[in-house]
Amino acid sequence: MERDKRILLSAVVITIIVFAGIYLIFSPAKCFDYACFQSKMNDCSPAKYVNEEKEASWGYYVVGPTNDECKIKVTLLMAKGGDLSLKEFEGHSMDCFYPRGVSAYPDKDLFKCHGDLKEDLQQRIIQKLHEYIVENIGDLKIALTS
Repeated sequence: MERDKRILLSAVVITIIVFAGIYLIFSPAKCFDYACFQSKMNDCSPAKYVNEEKEASWGYYVVGPTNDECKIKVTLLMAKGGDLSLKEFEGHSMDCFYPRGVSAYPDKDLFKCHGDLKEDLQQRIIQKLHEYIVENIGDLKIALTS
């Protein structure tokens, strides 16, 4: 009976060690600076990074290779301010695709991205441009006629 308990306990411990090892091997690296993220993006190896900017906190996750490109998931974690008032888009994500060997801030080039967050950001930009044009239509008319 005592021997059976030891065997069972050993099996449980070995199972826990195996699962912990698998988790550590296959979990994405956590980058604490842009240089680390840049390196992982160049290699297209799984990594997570939070980019703290004045206007917002962006979460970047290098998913890995997709066809000949590197897939990066971008999530707006927290809006902090700015003209675009991004608060309502917190938690929204988009997938960005870059050529392998290229590193950049993925949220800076929306042409390389697809998803809800991209649509939200583009809609907000169009709305702001429309508001600007309506507010300045007189000045624009004068500038165009002179």
